Amino acid sequence: MLLSRASQYTLQALIYLARQPEGRMVLVKEMADELGLPVFYLAKLIQPPTRAGWLATARGRGGGVRLNPGAEAITLLDILQLTDGHRVTRECLLGFKACEDETACVMHGQWKPIKQELSEGLGGYTLAALAGTALPAWLLGEMDSGMS
Repeated sequence: MLLSRASQYTLQALIYLARQPEGRMVLVKEMADELGLPVFYLAKLIQPPTRAGWLATARGRGGGVRLNPGAEAITLLDILQLTDGHRVTRECLLGFKACEDETACVMHGQWKPIKQELSEGLGGYTLAALAGTALPAWLLGEMDSGMS
C-alpha cells in the first residue's frame, strides 16, 4: 500500500510531535527543518489535525504546535482517514468508482477481506506506539535525525 505524500508527511510530523516532551511547543520551521520538509507545505498539513483537535497551536513568542493531551491514542487509521479520506480502506483495487457488494468488480471478493484486515490492523496501531518504536537504520538514512 502506498500512502500519499500528504499522509506520509503528516504522519512524520505527528510522530515527531509525539516524541517531544509533553506540552513542548515546536515551531513549524524547526519541525520542517528536522524532517526535511518545506515549511509552508508542513504548515498546511498540520491544519487538518489541528481542526480535528489533535494539535494545539499558538502564535507569537513561545508559540508553535504541540500534541493535545490524549492525541497519542489516535490510530494510524485515524491519521490516514484524515489525510486521504477512506481511500485506503474503501477504494476499489482496480480503480472503479462503484465497487461494493452490489456492484462488485472481479477482485471484490478477494480484496474485501484484505481491506477489512487492513482497517483492523491500522486501527490497532496508535500514535504512541509509532512514536515509541525505534526506527530502522535504513529509514533513518532517508529521514533527518529529528525523527530518531
